[in-house]
Amino acid sequence: MSKKDNKDLVTGGFLSFSLMAQEIIAIMFAFYSYRQGEMGLATFYLAIAGVLIVAMGIFYIFEHHSLARLLLATTLFVGFFFLLVGASDPTSLMWCLTIVPVLVGAFGHRQSLTMLIALFTASTWILCGGTMPFPVPEYSDILVVRFLSSYAIIAAFAIAMDNSRFDSLSKYQDLSSRVDEITHQDALTQLPNRHSMEGHLALKYQQYRLVNEPFSILLADLDNFKFINDRYGHDVGDEILYAIGQMLQEPLRDEDIVARWWGNEFMVLLPTANSEAAVNIAERLRTKATEIEMQAQGDRLRISLSVGVASIDKCTGVDDLMSTAENGLYQAKHMGRDMVVVG
Repeated sequence: MSKKDNKDLVTGGFLSFSLMAQEIIAIMFAFYSYRQGEMGLATFYLAIAGVLIVAMGIFYIFEHHSLARLLLATTLFVGFFFLLVGASDPTSLMWCLTIVPVLVGAFGHRQSLTMLIALFTASTWILCGGTMPFPVPEYSDILVVRFLSSYAIIAAFAIAMDNSRFDSLSKYQDLSSRVDEITHQDALTQLPNRHSMEGHLALKYQQYRLVNEPFSILLADLDNFKFINDRYGHDVGDEILYAIGQMLQEPLRDEDIVARWWGNEFMVLLPTANSEAAVNIAERLRTKATEIEMQAQGDRLRISLSVGVASIDKCTGVDDLMSTAENGLYQAKHMGRDMVVVG
């Protein structure tokens, strides 16, 4: 999952919460206005509730987050200015302030910044006596100052909290990606590790059972690796392992997968390849390994691979497939190394 996907997931969750919360508030206001005999206000709040229901349907049924956000923003803007100029009760200004964190949470601190500035500018103009085509309630100067100050403080706090939230999310994702690399990637060769390959094998076997698509594996072992480590040191051995890992990938198809299986063993997964095709690929890899030129302590090192081959159409399952490849590798070693044997 990308950082953008994670960000959309978080803002999408807050959008869902905001839609439901605003829907409840609109219905409560409508009910209160109806009880007070203010039918016009009750109708207005019911209209807002209706728009929010449509937005919720778009969000949950059609999963169209952008349109749902647009409808939510529209209702919030309408509600904000209605509370600001349509009611003379000073407590209406308090309800205006609750809209600020909702905007930040639903749209994120970057997208909501322009909307917050627009609301603050319009509020300042209206409350400080700017010319308007309609009557505006008169609020005391101290109330206006408190409202604008509270607006700025709440907006700044909401933006800071939202920014901190996404910073934490980004750090979590980076750490999660690193853990995933450690879990599925070999640190030395940068190839998939055994755990990763086992997952690929399980998936391929399920695909084989569903559509009968063959696949094969190669189990390649670096010959005389213990002697190289003992004679020239582990650093030289590591260089050879890395070189073999890179070499194994070069002549393969895009869909083939190479992994470091264990120690000086590598496994190659060959989707759609039958036994004959797998043997041809194995021979090509074995030959290419002998072309690797490396020197240590003035000696030219002879690099070679023994390879066991196994195909799923001749095995009863993944465990049998790996056992067959191991048997082929054992025979190749026993017969003199630097050869390919079908298990």
